[in-house]
Amino acid sequence: MSQTLHRGLLVIELLGERPRRIAEIAEELEVHHSTALRLLHTLRSEGFVHQQDDSRYRLGSSMFRLAHHALEGIDVRDLARPDMERLSQRCGETVHLGILEGRQVVYIEKVEAKHPVRMYSRIGAVAPLHCTGLAKAILMRLDPERRDQLLHDHQFTAYTDATHTSPESLLDDLTRSAERGYTRDDQEHEPGIHCIAAPVLTADGRPAAGVSISAPTSRISSQTLLEQVPDLLIATQRISHHLGWEHERSPASTRRAYT
Repeated sequence: MSQTLHRGLLVIELLGERPRRIAEIAEELEVHHSTALRLLHTLRSEGFVHQQDDSRYRLGSSMFRLAHHALEGIDVRDLARPDMERLSQRCGETVHLGILEGRQVVYIEKVEAKHPVRMYSRIGAVAPLHCTGLAKAILMRLDPERRDQLLHDHQFTAYTDATHTSPESLLDDLTRSAERGYTRDDQEHEPGIHCIAAPVLTADGRPAAGVSISAPTSRISSQTLLEQVPDLLIATQRISHHLGWEHERSPASTRRAYT
C-alpha cells in the first residue's frame, strides 16, 4: 500500500471516531501540517471529509453513501453461515438464523445437528414473537416504539404451560434478557424443545437478525445448553462485526473462543 493511501485511510479512521482539527490529525499521523492539509484537501474534494464551521473536519457524505451501498449489498445469510457452521460444530446442536419481516420473524438459514434424531424446523417457517428465543432476541434490541407496535394486538397464544400469555410477562422477560445479552426459550413454543438466542446487530445497534441454538430436552439439560452461551455470543458478535457493529462488553462470559 502506498504511503499516501495509507495516510488517507488513517485520516478516515480518525475522523470516524470524532471530528478533529488539522493540528490533531497531523500529530496523530506524525506528519507536517502541510502534508495533513494536502490529504484533507484531496479527501474533501471527493466528498470523503467535510470541514465544519468550527474548522474541525468530519466524515463527508461520500463515506455515508458508500457505507449505505455496502450494507445494501450484504446478504446476512452469506455472512452468518460460516459462523453458524462453526457454532453448530462446537455445540453439536441445530443453529437457526431468523430476521424480522413485517410483524413476524422468519427462519432464513439453518445448520442441522449431526444427530440421528433431529429437530423439525425449516427455512421459511415463522417464529412466534412471544415464545421463541430467536424472536425474543430480535425484540429485546428493537426500539421500544417499534416493539410496542409489533406487540399491539398481538395474539399471545399459549403453546405450552411455559408460554408468555401477556405483554407484561414478555416485557419482563425481555428486560432480563437484555441485561444478560441473550434470550431463552425453555419449552415456551414446543414441549421438549429449548433454545438460547442472541441478536445480530447493525452498525447503529439495531437488530438485523437473531441466531439460536436449539435442542431437545431429552438430549441435553438446561445447564448444558446454557454452557453454550459464550460460543453463541462470540458467533453473533463476529457476524455483527461484518455488518459494521463495534461490540460492547458482553454481559455474559465470552472467554471460550473458536479453535
